Amino acid sequence: MAGNRASGRKALPTHLKVLEGKNYRMTSRAGEPQPTGDLKEPPDHFNERQQGIWNYAIEHAPYGLLKKLDQAVLTAWCVSQALHEEATVALNNGPTIIKTANGTPIQSPWVGVLNRQAMIMRSLVSELGFSPASRTRISIDQDDQDDPNAHYFN
Repeated sequence: MAGNRASGRKALPTHLKVLEGKNYRMTSRAGEPQPTGDLKEPPDHFNERQQGIWNYAIEHAPYGLLKKLDQAVLTAWCVSQALHEEATVALNNGPTIIKTANGTPIQSPWVGVLNRQAMIMRSLVSELGFSPASRTRISIDQDDQDDPNAHYFN
C-alpha cells in the first residue's frame, strides 16, 4: 500500500539518496521500486526537434538518473519544450495582440500556449532533476561515472 505524506517536502527516492551519498537503511525503504534500464533512444513518434531535445536531455542529465520508467515524464517534457519553442518563435515573428474579425483586440493564442507549456515544464523539471533547485539535492561522484556500481563499494 502506498503511503501519502500530508505535507512538507517530497520524499527523495532512494536512488537519489545513493547518488547524494546519504546514509540510509535499505530496510527503511524495502518496498520502494528500483527502476532499471537507462533511457537512450527517443520515442519513434517524435519529430526531429523533439528528438533533438530528448538527445540533449539524455546527454546532459545527471549520470544514472533517468531510467526507462521515466520515459513518459521525459517524453512530456520534450514535447512541452518543443511547443514552448514554437510559441516563442511565433510570438517573436508576430504580434502579441491580434484583432478578431469584428475588430476586438485579443491576446495572441500563442501567449496561452507559451504560458501553459512553461507551467508544464516547470512541474516536470523538478521530477527529472533538471532545475537548479532540484540539482542541489543530487550529488554525483565523478569517479563513479565509469562504473555505475562503484558507489556501493566505496
